[in-house]
Amino acid sequence: MSAAVKIAKWVQKKPLILIRFDEAFSESLHNSRQGFEHFTIVKPHSVFQAIKLPTLCLLEIQEGDATKCYLATATRKTAVSTFDSRLTIKKLRALLPDSLQAIEALISDSRMKRLLGERLPGEGGITNLSPKLSAHLVEILAANSENQSALDTVLSLLPRLRRVTNTPWAQEDAIQSAMAAFGIRGNAIPDQVVLKRGASSGLSLIGAHLYEDNVVHSDASRLPGFDAISADVTGRAVFQKRDERLVIYTANKLPLEQMLGVDLIYINETRGNIVMLQYKMLEEDKQDSDNRDWLFRPDQQLRDEIARMRLPDFEGSLSDYRLSRNPFFFKFVKRKIVDDTHQSFLVSLDHLNQILAAPEAKGPKGGVRLSYEALDGTYLREADMLGLIRSGYIGSHKAETAALATIIQEAAKGNKAVVLAWQQKIQEAAQ
Repeated sequence: MSAAVKIAKWVQKKPLILIRFDEAFSESLHNSRQGFEHFTIVKPHSVFQAIKLPTLCLLEIQEGDATKCYLATATRKTAVSTFDSRLTIKKLRALLPDSLQAIEALISDSRMKRLLGERLPGEGGITNLSPKLSAHLVEILAANSENQSALDTVLSLLPRLRRVTNTPWAQEDAIQSAMAAFGIRGNAIPDQVVLKRGASSGLSLIGAHLYEDNVVHSDASRLPGFDAISADVTGRAVFQKRDERLVIYTANKLPLEQMLGVDLIYINETRGNIVMLQYKMLEEDKQDSDNRDWLFRPDQQLRDEIARMRLPDFEGSLSDYRLSRNPFFFKFVKRKIVDDTHQSFLVSLDHLNQILAAPEAKGPKGGVRLSYEALDGTYLREADMLGLIRSGYIGSHKAETAALATIIQEAAKGNKAVVLAWQQKIQEAAQ
């Protein structure tokens, strides 16, 4: 089921909201540091009374002498005084067309066009639509491939819809991990963003508002040194910090999952190490209502992935220190989002193999399982893992990294999204 179909069904239960900012509100939003990622509106209770949350929010914002439309997610409303409520809106993403009137003009059904015309808000106004009109409007917007990334972003924020394994979400989490390991805040604005025209990329979910002069839509994103798979690259973002540069690529149908059994590859050229992650979803154990645990039950897919996680033979000298040279790790993520975050833990491949062979890992019915309770705190937290990557304490040695990069370059095909994060010295990259 496509993102558009899922969202159209959602808004039939929780109809879409229209907001039109006046000049003063538009200017304040543009001048805010994080407004395009998270802002709030305070209005009398009656304005928000009929709104059912969370749901889509379609905004028209003034930009100079023109307007621009954005799709966002209204996530919650809270009473802040005797008379007023606060509406929280997250992740504004640009849409086409650029005005509510232009969107109205795309509607061919006369009844739907009339209904939207009656509900268009004035400057500074907020209205909500009927269920059928909301679904029809989603279909109209989805017909333009340029709006795909905005729809993907909305989908990632809707509960129950976002609980399924979702390529854009997995890419977003991998991107955030790469940025954190590089020492960049998740709301940092990239120096450059390239998004493949019409493609879905986790880069559309990250960071602060990406202004139009900072984003380039291209028919092909070139991946230097990876020409054989450049057609699968969906986006590229460049971050700079002092004398280092982080380049993040998103791609589809790469061979790395098929070859190495991984979802994320972090290549730290500064320290010369490679670390690879495979994502797995934890399911809530509902059998014990008094003590809810989160479980992963190993299956044949896991065993196949582990079988592919092998370093090539290396006969050269290894002079740099590693706490562990095995680059393979597993990230186990709670499928249910708690407080707008996916909670997770990480274990190394060596630790996972030990767990799978231990009798303690067996559940009441004899099946092997991983869980918070079974591990009893013996795992890596996100911050632990990121610190080890940044310091170069884990992952392949420098000489092995060079060999692995060559192997990755030769890969030809596959069917799972992967993020490549290259960290390199800017002066070295210019040579």
